Amino acid sequence: MKKILTVALISLFFTAATSAQEKLTLQKVIQTALEKNIDIIRAKNTSQISSANVTTAVGNLLPTVNASANLGRSGSTVTNSARGSAGAGIDASVTLFDGFRNISTLNRASASSDAAEYDYQKRKQDIVLAVEQAYLTVLRNEQLLKVSQDNLKRSQQQLSRIEESNKVGAVAKADVYRQQVQTANDELSLISAQSNYDNSKFDLLYLISIDGDKEYNFTDETVLDQINQLNFDSLQQEYADYNKLVEEALASRPDYQSSVLNKKIAESNLTIARGGHYPRLSAGAGYNFGGTELGTIGQSKTWDAGLTLSVPLFSGFQTSTAVQTSQLDLQLAESSVEQAKRKVGKDVKSALLSLETARKRHEVSLKSVKSAEEDRRIAEERYNLGANTLLDLLIATANYTQAQSNQVSSTYDFVYAKLQFRITVGREKF
Repeated sequence: MKKILTVALISLFFTAATSAQEKLTLQKVIQTALEKNIDIIRAKNTSQISSANVTTAVGNLLPTVNASANLGRSGSTVTNSARGSAGAGIDASVTLFDGFRNISTLNRASASSDAAEYDYQKRKQDIVLAVEQAYLTVLRNEQLLKVSQDNLKRSQQQLSRIEESNKVGAVAKADVYRQQVQTANDELSLISAQSNYDNSKFDLLYLISIDGDKEYNFTDETVLDQINQLNFDSLQQEYADYNKLVEEALASRPDYQSSVLNKKIAESNLTIARGGHYPRLSAGAGYNFGGTELGTIGQSKTWDAGLTLSVPLFSGFQTSTAVQTSQLDLQLAESSVEQAKRKVGKDVKSALLSLETARKRHEVSLKSVKSAEEDRRIAEERYNLGANTLLDLLIATANYTQAQSNQVSSTYDFVYAKLQFRITVGREKF
């Protein structure tokens, strides 16, 4: 009775501990990473700074307005006299033409802002993909841990049967020793599986910037639904047209769009550099008040307006050097766009191959488990009848355990391949 009560209390304790754990679903983990990851925060700040630069570039097209005021007194020690002065004024100036540099500066700032936003989106995609992989690794290692636990349980049960059979002289003592060694190895495998599971949890928590000082429950029904509803035929139909997938990726991938914008930035830089060869025309106007004292500041009123033309004659070859450098940068940016386009095509092809490989591995693993399970059952029956050696049974059991592990790994690898493919073609937005 005491033993039953003790077991019940222990079960109640672990049930309460499990219920007290915070549940971390895949979506919650992704959201946490997007909020706390330092690389995401840095990319977001860069995007906001680039947006502020657009406002500055717009301001360069607008007039500058200044107001001024002065109040003073001056005198002479020779005539022993003094007089006061007071004044106020306002003036404005605007650039009418500067070789299209102000317009190009605005275009460059706008393209830089958009490129920074695309870089921010790309960084989020990278983090999400890494988080999804880490999360699936936790779930996979949890299932592999269960496989090891079941395998050790079978090994212990087999050891008990062999020990009992040895007592009545049905099996040799060597079989007992051999099974004891196998059970010890299975215990080591369980310890290793537990270590892999714990380490994968800590890796995930570190990735999403959460301290690992308490236990978390990693369960997600959406992942289980994906595993239970793997439809291979629909996948083959959806991903059949490679050229269409590449077009979709080119229209959606933030890294490719960022390379296109970098080319526009290089074009704007070239226009700005060439603007150094053109004259600069600006307009200005001012209105001023003056007087001898603060109360008589309106005694005199003057105004002025005019145009200023500045023609560059020689800049020490700085303008020519800037133009040449900008032309080289533009050529590099054009090459980068083509390289990014080729990379998109390569990524789509690689993702398709990875998805197809994962699909086939999963199909093979399902058949392997059925075959290995039947082999183990037959080997166990033949051993119990004395028609097989223990070594044959151990080999069949090891093959069955390996087949189970392969099935678990191939299942989660296939789910990850699907997620990776969606990001590769630009279907996932965060």
